[in-house]
Amino acid sequence: MAVPEEARPFVLALLNAPGWAVAFLDRELRLRWANDTLVGLTGEPLSFQLGRSLAELWPGLAPSLAPLCARALAGEAIQGAAVTGAPGLTKSGEKLHLRISLLPAVSGGALAGLTLLLQDETERMREEELLRESELRLKTLLDLSCDGYLLLDKGTVLEASRGSYSLLGCSPTELVGQPLARFLAPEFRKSAQDSIKEQDMPYELIAMRYGDQRVPLQALGREVTFRGKPACLVALWDITGKKAAEEAVTRAEYLREQFLGVVGHDLRTPLNTLQLGISALQLDGKLEENQMRQLTIMGRAARRMERMIHDLLDFTRARLAGGIPVTPSSMVMGFVIERVMEEYRLAHPEHPIVPSTEGDLAGHWDEARLAQLLDNLLQNALRHSLKDIPIRLSVKGEASGVTLTVLNKGPLLPPEEREAIFEPFRRGKRPAGEGLGLGLYIAKQIAEAHGGRISVESSAEHGTSFKVWLPRWASSAR
Repeated sequence: MAVPEEARPFVLALLNAPGWAVAFLDRELRLRWANDTLVGLTGEPLSFQLGRSLAELWPGLAPSLAPLCARALAGEAIQGAAVTGAPGLTKSGEKLHLRISLLPAVSGGALAGLTLLLQDETERMREEELLRESELRLKTLLDLSCDGYLLLDKGTVLEASRGSYSLLGCSPTELVGQPLARFLAPEFRKSAQDSIKEQDMPYELIAMRYGDQRVPLQALGREVTFRGKPACLVALWDITGKKAAEEAVTRAEYLREQFLGVVGHDLRTPLNTLQLGISALQLDGKLEENQMRQLTIMGRAARRMERMIHDLLDFTRARLAGGIPVTPSSMVMGFVIERVMEEYRLAHPEHPIVPSTEGDLAGHWDEARLAQLLDNLLQNALRHSLKDIPIRLSVKGEASGVTLTVLNKGPLLPPEEREAIFEPFRRGKRPAGEGLGLGLYIAKQIAEAHGGRISVESSAEHGTSFKVWLPRWASSAR
């Protein structure tokens, strides 16, 4: 078709419009003209391409283009056909994704060739493929990080993972398109709708698997976009094992605390009777030396039992009331230390105790509880110290408070025992003598009730030391 001279610049500008490749082919499908975009697809100059057939220029596309060109030469207009191939002359070697239109070109009433319109969609297809790969990775990540997930629109399931089908006990066709409430226990249907709207904190649900099996789930929702519209992505975790473990621990704690409370209270009356009887027999003065020895042994056993009962009661108070109660008052710690040490010298003359005091020891503490704390630490040191090696008891007063240290030269305390030594009913791997393993736990509770703290250090060179720091004024009475 002839084009006026003055119109040619405009026609060429139109034919070279960005994004479109345009070419004219003769009836033998040889290239007669091409714009810059089409020339750039092969990377060869136009002078090299002119007169060559499509099979020579694009051998990788020829199998797909040949039938389309045949249809166009027969008079059919081909609109937007998708063609994929790898032209032999492309430098990258990757597949091209093209959208092609072929229009018969008529001149003087006869078919002169074909007009080729081509749009390169390789970049768009590459981005779509990357997007699909990213979506697949995200779905895989969700499958790995939770037991299942759902996409919801106002409570209706839009999409679900394979894990969610197993959690809810249904097939994809039974789940997608249905309201989530249909698969929940009746008492959770309303709360689930409210929780999904909030989307801030995890919440618990009870799903009805197979219609009658109750399954505890934890859910966490976040607002997302699904196909251009707002939706809610809900991650699900099966917490059946967790709930069972929590219930077992709760039952065990309840039974133990009830048992300890009953034992601690009910044993006190017969024990008091036993101690009064032993004291009366000792004061009578009519017993033989061997009988007096037996009474002394029985008296020590009764005192140990009394100590264990007090420990049980304190443990129960600490667990049920949130700590051991203290009643602070003005006092001097030195007097408590002297009284406790005197009792130990009489009861354990074979274990020397070396005391040292420094600084101001006045403060506001519960005197009876401090005596109990010190008694527990000394009992622990006596059980683990070596014979004939003194236990060192030092108290140092400073401006901020008072530090009390009990040091023994017994075996090294392993690091794994140090972390749990203040836990109740823990006595370590070494022989711990008599007791329930509550002494250090109660000592820690007493220190914390005064606003203080307790720690342990152990080394082969220096031995094992327990350090208690107490502020001069207890923070509050519990």
